[in-house]
Amino acid sequence: MKILSNSMNIHRTLCIIGAVSAMAVFLTSTVVTPTFAIKNFFNCMTDRANEHGKLTLDEVHTCLHKEYGVYRNIPYDVFTGGGGAS
Repeated sequence: MKILSNSMNIHRTLCIIGAVSAMAVFLTSTVVTPTFAIKNFFNCMTDRANEHGKLTLDEVHTCLHKEYGVYRNIPYDVFTGGGGAS
């Protein structure tokens, strides 16, 4: 009976570790990654503005496409108002 109890404890511990690991992976992909994308977007806009002292709407669209459009296969026209129909 003691052996069965130890086996169940090991199984329960492994299940808990697996559940916590799965939650960590899920949170990383849904919370942390978009946070870095926002940071990179603002860094892109800051770099563009510092190049020549002003920031144009086209440069904002370029930064949006660079940080968000490429990973989701969104055409550049969507960011510029062209509709994105390819």
